Amino acid sequence: MTIRTRILAATSELIRSEGFSAVTTKKIAAEAGCAEGSIFRIFGDKGGLLAAVLSFGLAETGTLYEVVDRATRATDVGEALRAVAEALREFYRASYPLIGSALADRPLFERYSTAHREKGTGPQQAWQLVHDVLVAHRDAGRVDEHADLPTCALLVAGACQNAAWVELVSGPTALPHEGDGVTDGVVAALLPVLTPRRSR
Repeated sequence: MTIRTRILAATSELIRSEGFSAVTTKKIAAEAGCAEGSIFRIFGDKGGLLAAVLSFGLAETGTLYEVVDRATRATDVGEALRAVAEALREFYRASYPLIGSALADRPLFERYSTAHREKGTGPQQAWQLVHDVLVAHRDAGRVDEHADLPTCALLVAGACQNAAWVELVSGPTALPHEGDGVTDGVVAALLPVLTPRRSR
């Protein structure tokens, strides 16, 4: 495991247990088994570190990318989208407590936002991943060539994000159908739009 990976893993665990504002670079370095200067050399500052954690450092992020990779090679559009949507909900469930710390600290949030913009990363990656899956299925002839894929991808990502937020704040019973089959419902609502016209 590289120093960068160890720092990301240590930061993620410490934020989950203590909250971002309570986590110092000294604690992160001790947990990661590296020099404190390595954090600044690799990530610049805490904002850059937070951006990296949310983009690449969560276990749920790795799972999401793996699911997306499989989904682009799947043969069933509905199953592929449901798998991606479930992975997205897990990612949002994990990331909300982390990003909450940054939102409460304006200078930190500005640096977090800047770090994402400099690297071309950020929350747009969620809908872009869904879009990649839809494009792969369109190219294979399983999605209508006239469907507005960017908007469909945004709808999936947005629904997953909102569902995770509602669940965190109000509990799963505040979701449609009391949270039962939320991602299935989102995908089912989109499939008629995505199905090639000749198959309708």
